[in-house]
Amino acid sequence: MNEAENLVLRGMQIGIVDLATQIQKLSAKVSAPPAAFTLPEWVNLETAAKLKGGAALGTYQTRLFLQPCCGLNYKLVGGRKCWKKDEVIRWIGVTDADLKAYADEWKVDIPRNYKERSREAQK
Repeated sequence: MNEAENLVLRGMQIGIVDLATQIQKLSAKVSAPPAAFTLPEWVNLETAAKLKGGAALGTYQTRLFLQPCCGLNYKLVGGRKCWKKDEVIRWIGVTDADLKAYADEWKVDIPRNYKERSREAQK
C-alpha cells in the first residue's frame, strides 16, 4: 500500500470514529424520556410556569386566566393549586394568539388587550 492510500484509509477511520461518536450521542438523546413523562401527575403553578416560559411567575400568579385551565379545574395537593399533567402539557402550547379560544373553552372572560391579540381579532 502506498502513502496516499494509507492517508485515505486513515481519514476514513477518523470519519468512522467521528460518526460512531455522533451516533452514540444521538442515541442517548433519543432514549431519554420526554419531559412530559418526567412530570409528576399533579403539577403546581411554579413548575408549570417554568415549563411554559414566557411570563414571570408573578404574572401567572396574579392573572388567573393565564394559568392552566384559566385558573380552574385544579385540585389542592398539599395545600397548593395543582393541575393534572395532561392539562398542563396542553396549556404549555397556548400562546396569546390562542388564549381567547382557550379561555372560551373554560367559559372565562379575558381582558380586552388579550382578546385583541387573539387569532380571531387578527383576521
